[in-house]
Amino acid sequence: MQKKEFFPEDAFSELYNSETNNFWFKVRNKIIKFFILKYVPNKKIKILDLGCGTGFVSQTIKSMGYSIDCLDIFHDALRFCMKRNAGDDYYLVNLYFMPFSEQYNLISAFDVIEHINDDCKVLKNIHSALKRGGQLLITVPANKKLWSYFDIHCEHKRRYSKEELAKKIEDTGFEIIRISYFMTLLFPFIYVSRLRYKNIKKSDKISNSFNELSINHFLNMIFYLIFNIESYLIKYINLPFGSSLICLARKRDE
Repeated sequence: MQKKEFFPEDAFSELYNSETNNFWFKVRNKIIKFFILKYVPNKKIKILDLGCGTGFVSQTIKSMGYSIDCLDIFHDALRFCMKRNAGDDYYLVNLYFMPFSEQYNLISAFDVIEHINDDCKVLKNIHSALKRGGQLLITVPANKKLWSYFDIHCEHKRRYSKEELAKKIEDTGFEIIRISYFMTLLFPFIYVSRLRYKNIKKSDKISNSFNELSINHFLNMIFYLIFNIESYLIKYINLPFGSSLICLARKRDE
């Protein structure tokens, strides 16, 4: 099985250099932080960040006082993760063959399973790696209308609807605690930007696909202020649509 199925390996340096200041990563971290503190307040648990990438989220979770291990299939990802001191232990593991059994209280997968052909197999592996009553916290890209060359270059296999994600999670042995869209207020801007990828020349597509990570400073600030409103709204309501989904689920008793 080729690593190419999962993620464009040369993207990690781009991510590492962009995540800290990019509005999307900053506010997504706020939303993730809220979900963990509200629904998983016990800091004595053991967390596995599956598909940890450069460790931007893992580092945040660790700074909150949790014990977290980082797992990825790419050496480069773990190298950046270690540079950030984002985890306690680091594992180079193929997502289809995770070696854990009832070991973790919480497994996170932030924008990971959309890269996997057999996402249900990975969800089953997560189920097996969780202790009894363990929880899954996951984010994925949403809304098939947004599908564009951006998704193709990022090695996405799909964008999810809330119903599709909920069904796959429930069918692999979980009960859903909460599921919500996010990136709602900026949805019109995202839709227009995806249309742009359908009109640029093929030779320009690869070089432009990751340009969204390094957008104009002024736009980045404006988008941050708009998107940041959702980090407050989502504390009280489930957002009805958006370009991403977040879901917290619990492993069902056998």
